[in-house]
Amino acid sequence: MTTQLTQFNVSKSSNKLEIIFSSTLDNIDKANAETKKFLIELGLEEQLFPICLVMREGLTNAVKHGHRFDFEKIVHYSLLFNNESIVMEILDQGEGFDWRAAQEKEPSPDKDHGRGIPIMKEYFSKVSYNSKGNHVIITKHL
Repeated sequence: MTTQLTQFNVSKSSNKLEIIFSSTLDNIDKANAETKKFLIELGLEEQLFPICLVMREGLTNAVKHGHRFDFEKIVHYSLLFNNESIVMEILDQGEGFDWRAAQEKEPSPDKDHGRGIPIMKEYFSKVSYNSKGNHVIITKHL
C-alpha cells in the first residue's frame, strides 16, 4: 500500500488568505476550515455561508474536473478582503474548460451537476475566467 503525501500550505496577512494544496477532497475541507477562521477574524461571520459555498464549489470543480482527482496536481486558492469587497481566486493545473458555453447552459433539474456557475453568480457580484478556463476570479461586493 502506498502512502499519499499531500501538500497543504497556508499563508495569511491581515486582509489576505492564500492556500496552496494537493488536489484532494480532504484538502478542500481544510481550506474551508481556514476560510471560516479567516472570515471570523475579519468580523465577517454573516458572510460565512455564501463565501464557503462558492469556495467549495470552485475548489471541487478544480479537484474533480480540472485535475480529475490527481493529488499530484496543485490548486492555488486565495481570498482577499478590502472594505468594499471579497475577491476569491482559484487556479488549477488542468486543461481548463469552455466557460463561455457553460455560462449559457441552464442546469438540468434531474442532474446533480452543472450548478457551479449559477451558484457563484447568485452569491457573488462578478465571476470571470481566464481564456483557458483554469483560473476563476470571483468578486463579492459588500
